[in-house]
Amino acid sequence: MSSTLPPNNILQKVLDIPSVLSHLLETNIIDISNCKILGQEQNGEFILCWNLKGQEGSCTIVALFFYTIKKIQVLMKFRRLVNIVQASINYKNSILGYVTKEAFEDCMEYYRVFVVHLSKPNLDPVDLNINNRHQTMIQFLYRKRKQPDNDRFLVFIHETSITLYQVEETTADNVKTCLDIKKQENVVNQFSWAQWEPQYQCLFYIHYSNIANSNTDEASLSALQFHDEPQHETVLNVPLNLPNRKRTAENLLNGYFDIPVPLCVHDSMLDVRVLSDARGFVAVCHYYLYQGVSAPLATDHLRTVYLAFSVTLLHHGSVVHCNIANVPITRAYESRPIFTMQGDQHLLVHFPNMCTLLLDVGPDHEPNCHIVIPCVDENRSWKSTIATTIGSAGTVVDLSTMAVYEIKVTKRHLIDAFKRPDALHVNQQAILHYFIVHRRDMDVVNQLLNSVVDNGLNINCSKLLQEILVGSAFAQVKRNLLSDAVSLARYLPITISKHNIPIEVKVNGYTLTLSQETLENPRVMLLSPRQRLIPFRDDLWTRLWELLPGGSFAEDNASSRPEMPRFLNINVAVKLNVSLVCYQPEVLSRCSTPLSPGGSMLANSIANIAISDLSHSLQTSSVQLPFVDLDASAASKQEHVISVNLRELSMHLLKQSSLYSNKLRSRYMSEPNAMHVHAVATKYASSQLEISRSLCAHLTLAAGVDVRLHKHIGFQLIDNIEDDQRRSLLMVLQRFAHATDTLAFPLPQGFPSFITFLGYRVMSPTMFNQFIRCNTFSLNVDVMKKILVDIVDNKEGVLKKIDLIQSLPHSRAKRLMNQWSHPVSVMLRAREHAAEILGGMSIRTSNYRRNVKYRTNSGVTSAFPSKLRMSPLETFLELLTAKAMLADIDYNLLVDATVASTKENMFN
Repeated sequence: MSSTLPPNNILQKVLDIPSVLSHLLETNIIDISNCKILGQEQNGEFILCWNLKGQEGSCTIVALFFYTIKKIQVLMKFRRLVNIVQASINYKNSILGYVTKEAFEDCMEYYRVFVVHLSKPNLDPVDLNINNRHQTMIQFLYRKRKQPDNDRFLVFIHETSITLYQVEETTADNVKTCLDIKKQENVVNQFSWAQWEPQYQCLFYIHYSNIANSNTDEASLSALQFHDEPQHETVLNVPLNLPNRKRTAENLLNGYFDIPVPLCVHDSMLDVRVLSDARGFVAVCHYYLYQGVSAPLATDHLRTVYLAFSVTLLHHGSVVHCNIANVPITRAYESRPIFTMQGDQHLLVHFPNMCTLLLDVGPDHEPNCHIVIPCVDENRSWKSTIATTIGSAGTVVDLSTMAVYEIKVTKRHLIDAFKRPDALHVNQQAILHYFIVHRRDMDVVNQLLNSVVDNGLNINCSKLLQEILVGSAFAQVKRNLLSDAVSLARYLPITISKHNIPIEVKVNGYTLTLSQETLENPRVMLLSPRQRLIPFRDDLWTRLWELLPGGSFAEDNASSRPEMPRFLNINVAVKLNVSLVCYQPEVLSRCSTPLSPGGSMLANSIANIAISDLSHSLQTSSVQLPFVDLDASAASKQEHVISVNLRELSMHLLKQSSLYSNKLRSRYMSEPNAMHVHAVATKYASSQLEISRSLCAHLTLAAGVDVRLHKHIGFQLIDNIEDDQRRSLLMVLQRFAHATDTLAFPLPQGFPSFITFLGYRVMSPTMFNQFIRCNTFSLNVDVMKKILVDIVDNKEGVLKKIDLIQSLPHSRAKRLMNQWSHPVSVMLRAREHAAEILGGMSIRTSNYRRNVKYRTNSGVTSAFPSKLRMSPLETFLELLTAKAMLADIDYNLLVDATVASTKENMFN
């Protein structure tokens, strides 16, 4: 393997510890051998040891190494070579405890534990008289309040016990002479796995208990919290679903891997890691291999297994499962996963030579939007050699080479995963969610938007646009909310992804399945704050209790009650499907929404709020809409959509704030207040409108139409661009319209008319009429005027116009017919006028019509002679006068229609 991994690799080398030691000690690197890490303490410093070859022979040196600042402090120099496997130091750096591994006469290796006073190098180390074949380690306890009188440390002996010791420095004549070590108690008996968490001074361990009337044992994960006082308490007890230990031991060669970072005591049969932070985040990561029951028998090198892990998220009360099928067993041993945190919200799981998973499991929102990134083959084995450091998320150490690596998923990794031809849309949605909600990097989102447009024919294109709309609206609202109203943001939509749907994806030829399930009443596994030794002690476990579903307000013994779900945009869309059918803008009540009634321009009020709140969103000054953001139609669908969204969201937020009012909430999260509903609902509605405008403008640019390069916008822009640009723009805007309709997001004003005229230019007349009949396109007044002027008044054109006018509402069609001066229009209007009179509908003519003098043209009536010398028109007029008053009859219209009907070719 080369010293530096490829730039696109997840693991990037930071430093080589032996090389740094050689430089700091001013020693030839050849003289340094067997360098290894013995432990890592609370402040992040490493305890190292190495064998140094000198003129008087070789010896072992123990030192503290601060790798972030590349500083070293030698603690102890032995006179001979000592095989030290693990060590720990007290907070004053005055007492060192270490564990050796030595072979005796029976050729078996035994662990031994020693404690030495560093200020008295001439004194012999104190032997704790522990000689055991089981893995043994030592760890000093740290106090929050520094007390110089005594120190405590734990001794771990696998499958035996965890014992608490106390050490004091005895003095004689005010001089510290030796160490007095006393055994206090066995805090744990017979455990199979244990991990020490130095930052929070707590101990995690797995133990088995016998089940009555059964030959099997039940595994449980417990947590023991240590305090400055002598007392310690068990705060957690989680039942685990682990394979039968006795049966597994029969088929698996047992052995120990002495990996002291983090301090973990276990054998090869159990691979568990617990990750936690001060916010109450606790994740139990369990990695294992298994084989199907019906798997065929095969030799060891041909056998395939399932490579799997599970992450139990205690703060969410859920479990994430992952398994990779049919992995060769040799490859599975080389792909032991690395679990570490990336940022505040994501758990990174890296399978060397295979793939990387970025699990969105932070406490800010529900676990969802998990990302799978295929990895390149690193062409080496990382089997049991990677150790995750403490206190610096994303830093790992290769114990075989003593090289420090930074493990991190970069923008380039995510962009490449998004643009893969075989990428699943759920993975692409998760990547968009990551950049919009967590990173707020809209430059990358715009870059990914170009990839979405390039694959506009993909059926999932609309879903990706929906993810952008929902995520951007949430991010903008949360960024602009006051601190007192932020608590209501957890009820706003954040993604369209569903966590309960399993994900199946191909990675490097293997099938990876990712699923998620909910724990049943997780609060019973945790000690409530009022049951602690010191009630409501402010620590990791109190914050974990507050993050649990229902844990911050329910009684100690009550069953867990999950939080109410987030607001769903699709519910608004369902109601709009009904209301828009009978929508009448003239009867829309403008005072029935949470907005204060301030005139008739509801949409303009929302727009002003959006512009004032807009910051770092999709909208930029260099990108503009391809049309005038003004609707010439009297029917403002945008206003109706905004009003329904405001009403539904306000009711949802009001229910939540009322449900959880006067309850015990987290001290870090303000109580939902009904007074903030108005602000949150209004800001969300304004964000919906502004994000819709911004996305429309960026989609236009991504489709190859740069509005800045054209003098005109709107209908003239469509006439000036090329045919290929029209087709591409129509396809993209259709996906955008479908995304907004699905989520009930308001469209920009002028968009319906623009896309209708664009469809008229691109589609065939038959297909365009089909879109009209399906209400996909809206024939507003402005676009109808443009289309009617564009159609030539020949026979075929007149039929097209009549077909389009028949698709309009009656009042709108009548207005357009009045403005069309063609003889066919005159005849149709005359027929309708006569039919209304004969049908008994007394339609009063306008004042203008009543004041017009009737034309007395005898030549007109004589054009229709009969035996009685009376024209048919006169006969028809007499019939009409018998049905209606003379003032209600449009005589001029009837005469003009009669004259037009006599023309042989009215289309010339």
